Amino acid sequence: MLRSGALWSAWALFAVSVAISGCSAGDDDDDDAAADDDTTADDDDAAADDDDNSADDDDTGDDGTGDDDTSPPFTCDPVLTSSPHLAGEMYFDPAEPHPGDTLTVIVQSTNGTSPQNAPSMSLQAEGAGGVTTEQASYVAGGGETLYYYDIEDVRLGDICVLGLIDGSQQEISGKITVTERPAGAPLTHGVFKVVENHQWTCGEQPTWGNEVLVRVLDENGQGMGGVEIDVHYADSTDYDTIHNGGGDIPDTVFTGGDGTFHGYNYWPISDHGFLVFQLSVRNEPSDIATELTTGWWEDNGLGCNYCNTYAVNTWGHWSYTVTFQRDTAATEICVVDNDHAGQSSCGAPGHLHHDPAHRACWNAQ
Repeated sequence: MLRSGALWSAWALFAVSVAISGCSAGDDDDDDAAADDDTTADDDDAAADDDDNSADDDDTGDDGTGDDDTSPPFTCDPVLTSSPHLAGEMYFDPAEPHPGDTLTVIVQSTNGTSPQNAPSMSLQAEGAGGVTTEQASYVAGGGETLYYYDIEDVRLGDICVLGLIDGSQQEISGKITVTERPAGAPLTHGVFKVVENHQWTCGEQPTWGNEVLVRVLDENGQGMGGVEIDVHYADSTDYDTIHNGGGDIPDTVFTGGDGTFHGYNYWPISDHGFLVFQLSVRNEPSDIATELTTGWWEDNGLGCNYCNTYAVNTWGHWSYTVTFQRDTAATEICVVDNDHAGQSSCGAPGHLHHDPAHRACWNAQ
């Protein structure tokens, strides 16, 4: 059933299933003199003690704890490159990373290099944790090639990245700075955890379907009405190039009385790769559901068709269910990817905006 414009004209939404000495006076001068001699000896001992203390102070560092916590964050300068093979551009998500995040780096060609003709390129990342080499978690694209990389568990300070074609040829570089995570919503009733981030299967997906079902449940599994859900684009999105968005994709949606929101949409895309949505419960400590996109093609690029049914789980037409449930004992916020159930017939899929081997989590504040 075609529902391309039923709620928004762009694929924006989903349903929420969602810290003295006192001194004694002597009677004679000899006694006084003796006392003076004793005091001198004491002073000498005190001086020795002071010297020892000074040595101890030197050992403790600036903060007196024995750990040097006052060193400045790591800094670096990116290698200057001209991107001779790809005429590439680089994008980051999140645009303002914080410790514990997984940083997604996207490199996009702009000279017509297709995925079929794209060279192999790894990404060297230098940061406070040292130097790592990341392989592309996904390579996709139509007229231009998109390389996706994931740098897990980033630390404070600069991160300098360098794309290396065939492991050695410097192609493209960039830099981003990791800053302290700002205080979030107070942890008064636990955390809304993503207990389901489900991509609809071939049997569940309607023809031309673009649907998002969001549920929000309390700790007892009861639906929570009137809950506001943030609908956030990945920071790498180019807002000016969103197609079929019509400017009417809302920033937030609300659950109905039964605790659900059901959205119908068309296929929004942008020029900076897959247009990926990220959902969370607004103004509450909440997990973030990611990898919600209609941008997957109908096959895996290697000849395997996901559903082999016309207009079912095809480019621009994918649907998802996201369920948030309040966990009053939880203290951690995580970024949760979808289960790729609709792509299961073709083996392990590519991954977008998360590291499939590492779930980004941090303490709620």
